[in-house]
Amino acid sequence: MRLLAGLTAAALSGLAAAASQQTADVYILTANQQSSSETPSIPKEVARHILLQRASRQPYGSDLRDIPSSTDTETAVSHIARFGTGPEPLFSQSDKTNVPQLVVILEGVTYQQSHDLKDALSQAGHPAAFRVSDAPSAAANKNLMTLFRQLGSAPSQPCDLAHALNPANEECWSGVSSVVNYDLQKASSTYSALLASLPQINKLVVASDLEVTLLVLPDFTRSSKINSWSTLAGNPTNNRRRDSGERVITDSTVVWPAPSTPTRSAKVNIQKKAIPACFLSLDACKEATNDCSGHGTCVNKFGTGNATSSDARACFACKCMATVVRRGDEPGTSGKKTVHWGGNMCQKKDVSVPFWLITGFTITIVGAVTFAIGLLFSVGQEQLPGVIGAGVSRGASK
Repeated sequence: MRLLAGLTAAALSGLAAAASQQTADVYILTANQQSSSETPSIPKEVARHILLQRASRQPYGSDLRDIPSSTDTETAVSHIARFGTGPEPLFSQSDKTNVPQLVVILEGVTYQQSHDLKDALSQAGHPAAFRVSDAPSAAANKNLMTLFRQLGSAPSQPCDLAHALNPANEECWSGVSSVVNYDLQKASSTYSALLASLPQINKLVVASDLEVTLLVLPDFTRSSKINSWSTLAGNPTNNRRRDSGERVITDSTVVWPAPSTPTRSAKVNIQKKAIPACFLSLDACKEATNDCSGHGTCVNKFGTGNATSSDARACFACKCMATVVRRGDEPGTSGKKTVHWGGNMCQKKDVSVPFWLITGFTITIVGAVTFAIGLLFSVGQEQLPGVIGAGVSRGASK
């Protein structure tokens, strides 16, 4: 009896210790796999920023206001820079600079499944990149997927794993990134399909045709008391450190500015907000960008679906147009100026053409003057011809 009681106590303590850790492994499959002797443990808030950064369709930026006080900001930025997508080079002719990003979230993973998957990925040269030290509950994962859908990174309908591995599949992809979620307790065949697809995934990764981020959430995290991936991001009292006009991305909702004719101060506040690269509907694009600031129009970038539809395949964004400013309307006056616009809201003047014209003209003038001065200097250093030198010498002797 005492032996049975001791074994029961040991088993319960082991389960309690395992549940208290609440860790989840994250694998990042890239062509340039970084090897490390140890796997760092990262808070869920930093892990959330990494997932958002890898699934973002535009340069991702955040003030990291939701990073816990126990984590140094410099360390958090270092983790995001290391495990996030690298910056695109300024001058590059490669076609692989914008590799499609696939984020796979696996829930309800048993210990044996996690162990087998870890061995299979390690043999393929993809060990765990980092661990989430405080993985939240299933409700938090649901809110996180809602956020990805509102940002246009996740499909609105369930997507089969085989289709998710194909960036050309319009059912699962509507841009250069996609986020899918699978509950292995409800869809056990997905785990077998994942293991069978590892050779195909490895070929795509090595060829830089796909990068995969795999978040493995153990089954015991379902009952976690942590109900959000970022609690502070949704707490208004913690958002006072920055301008109140800045939009905070939370796990439960994305709030877009109301459609209206903004004043000057309102335009400044709108420009501070992070506007996604794609919208799921034409109306959402017009409302969030104030009809492209009056300098363009919202169009479907991929040309699929009706112009007013809202589906996972649509990607509405601003198409900026040039505006013509005439120099006076009085009789006898003439001349006009064409202004080009850029930015995700067409709110910025495109000065690249005048810049390069002025820069090129300046470089040409400086080069011509330098060449002329050098030519005159080289001519002045040459000796006179022999005939002219002889005449000068006879004249001097007389």
